[in-house]
Amino acid sequence: MNGDHVTTESGTGIVHTAPGFGEDDYNVSLSYGLDVVVTVDGRGIMTENAGPDFEGQFYDKITPLVIEKLGDLLLATEQISHSYPFDWRTKKPIIWRAVPQWFASVSKFRESILSEIDKTNFKPSWGQTRLYNMIRDRGDWVISRQRAWGVPLPIFYAEDGSPIMTKEVIEHVATLFEEHGSVIWWERDAKDLLPEGYRHPGSPNGEFTKETDIMDVWFDSGSSWNGVLNGRTNLSYPADLYLEGSDQYRGWFNSSLITSVAVKGHAPYRSILSQGFVLDGKGEKMSKSKGNVITPNDVAKQYGAEILRLWVASVDTSNDVRVSMDILSQVSETYRKIRNTLRFLLANTSDFDKERDKVAFEDLGSVDQYMLITFNQLVAKVRDAYDNYDFITIYKAVVNFITVDLSAFYLDFAKDVVYIEGAKSLARRQMQTVFYEVLVKITQLLTPILPHTAEEIWSHLQQEEAEFVQLTDLPEAETVENQEELLSLWTSFMTCRDQAQKALEEARRQKIIGKSLEAHLTIYASPAVRELLTALNSNLAQLLIVSQLTISDRPAPADALSFDDLAFTVNRATGQVCQRCRRTDETVGNHPNEKLATICANCANILEMHFPETLVHGFE
Repeated sequence: MNGDHVTTESGTGIVHTAPGFGEDDYNVSLSYGLDVVVTVDGRGIMTENAGPDFEGQFYDKITPLVIEKLGDLLLATEQISHSYPFDWRTKKPIIWRAVPQWFASVSKFRESILSEIDKTNFKPSWGQTRLYNMIRDRGDWVISRQRAWGVPLPIFYAEDGSPIMTKEVIEHVATLFEEHGSVIWWERDAKDLLPEGYRHPGSPNGEFTKETDIMDVWFDSGSSWNGVLNGRTNLSYPADLYLEGSDQYRGWFNSSLITSVAVKGHAPYRSILSQGFVLDGKGEKMSKSKGNVITPNDVAKQYGAEILRLWVASVDTSNDVRVSMDILSQVSETYRKIRNTLRFLLANTSDFDKERDKVAFEDLGSVDQYMLITFNQLVAKVRDAYDNYDFITIYKAVVNFITVDLSAFYLDFAKDVVYIEGAKSLARRQMQTVFYEVLVKITQLLTPILPHTAEEIWSHLQQEEAEFVQLTDLPEAETVENQEELLSLWTSFMTCRDQAQKALEEARRQKIIGKSLEAHLTIYASPAVRELLTALNSNLAQLLIVSQLTISDRPAPADALSFDDLAFTVNRATGQVCQRCRRTDETVGNHPNEKLATICANCANILEMHFPETLVHGFE
């Protein structure tokens, strides 16, 4: 580097085969540079090759001199702005110099490399085409670099300039490196690095020099499979997976493939998973100089590390992704929803003993069975997504189940069961059975993404044998015989429920009701729909969260909200509000025991059966 510019070397060369580099039918060729006229040195100063008029001048200062020398031969001059290469570290413009380099030729085994790419599994799938095209179109690999540090090229030169790369010499150097480290190359003279008594016809006086170039770091890292996996009994080779950024199709994925196929005849990996880069909220590359960097520590301080993990799962990491504090704030709201829902499940299973109180699947209510079937579909989907590193699918599926299936439906009417029914009643134990199974298994499903939250929940699940959730396996999806029939039945009901909610919302807009529990909902249904609703064998008023429900076979009135095969009208429910279940009921105030006069007959029956002490102390 000199002045305001950085010099970068490139080169051309003739092929020189390196004996003993490969094995079997594979071989890698190395080459060294031809004599090419170079007019500028490493400091950017013009050399004698540039001529006496320019020698010693800094290359960027000779433009006026060139114009002067051209004289009348120059017809015109003009300054233009154009794209120009800059050094990514120093941000200074680059000049290219042709200097001697060592190359590795892949032409002799290119087809073998391409064949191994076809055998490799890629995530995302477009990575296969990208790497294939790079190998198909690439030229010789420049493996030498002119740097002050790095792994040296184990090459010697005889007095006549002949390169020395015999198997004997390279293995001797490798033994020295293994014993002393590669730094020995810089600590010893050439003759002390060669085998004792070594002779070469190109050095009649026994004088040798050593290469000062270092090896391309991608050649170095591309050989990591040999140092890490090959020959170790506790690790498999090839590796199951190579994971890196999308830029490594040109780097580590590429160099590892070439070196492994050259030496072993096959790829060093069975699968490749690549990910994009993190950009700021505007889609620009993060840079300290721009001041748009968001550090994980800052996020952890403000939101906690779990939010960062959840954000990673929420984006398509196969491409570049944007992140900002506003985006992370939105993810924190999703996390809060997940956490609060699981806290609700945990709180409402505190008196549930899974050995004593669990209800068999066939004895569950129809809606409880539907929820377990739906949840096991989630388990299957998440398991498959984990197997395919598809974390965004996991995020969407889990969040949808928690917010739509659980919170917006099942748990929405669950309060009318777990808070109202008797503590040991069948209806409550049925729902608690679903709560507990969902809580345990969804905690296990979330463990890879939200490990701290999962362990916090697990610490309260004292009935589970494993001390830590990390010591458990992901749950297996379960199926039942009548699964498809139940799913079809309840999927049809959910459509009916959506339509009923529209009718209730319209009634709220017209000030007919406030809360849905103030409503008397009438459903005008076709015979097929009435058969469907009967087949549910459920408390439909409870599922729809209305106080009174009528299913009518009469024609719908003109003011009904109509759909294809059913219609709805909403009126205000008659009676008084029960102080216990908050339903509007005509039986409120009719109980002979004045202590139970403020509650409905259903609540009174529950208290008389499960909480007889209220008959003495009254209900508050």
